[in-house]
Amino acid sequence: MQCRDILLYIGDSRDVVKRILSTHCTGNVEGSALRLAVAEALGYPIVREKRPSGWTRTRIAIPGSRQAEHEISAFIQSCVWRYVLCATYEEAHDFQWYAIDKLRPKLNKDRKPWIAAKASRYAQLLESLLAQPPTPCTDLDRRKSGPGVYLLSRGRI
Repeated sequence: MQCRDILLYIGDSRDVVKRILSTHCTGNVEGSALRLAVAEALGYPIVREKRPSGWTRTRIAIPGSRQAEHEISAFIQSCVWRYVLCATYEEAHDFQWYAIDKLRPKLNKDRKPWIAAKASRYAQLLESLLAQPPTPCTDLDRRKSGPGVYLLSRGRI
């Protein structure tokens, strides 16, 4: 395995660069499972409230939560990203579970099954993902995007 960073999170998207920049590097814990996982890892209390619409509102349960969101953004922006594009979003979505299963990143709590018949293809995608150069948030907007799987990492082990 070429990636020697501490693996923090793996996710999928229909547009990986847009997802990383608009939802993870900025935003709030309600719009991003990654931001929520980082908030919990940093020790912020989380509250979930049922809305009249039936949706659940998720937020940081402290006064001045805007500052906490800025701290989460700063943490995520201090990390680096790798991603691999997939043929379709459906492939990316399934491959995500393969990558999580194989790499066990610290912040991914969910584990779901993946299509075993695609193990060979997914092994190639995982090798490609890990071989990508680490890229900071500030350099992602110049990169090609599309459906794929991204990996957030930090530091060297």
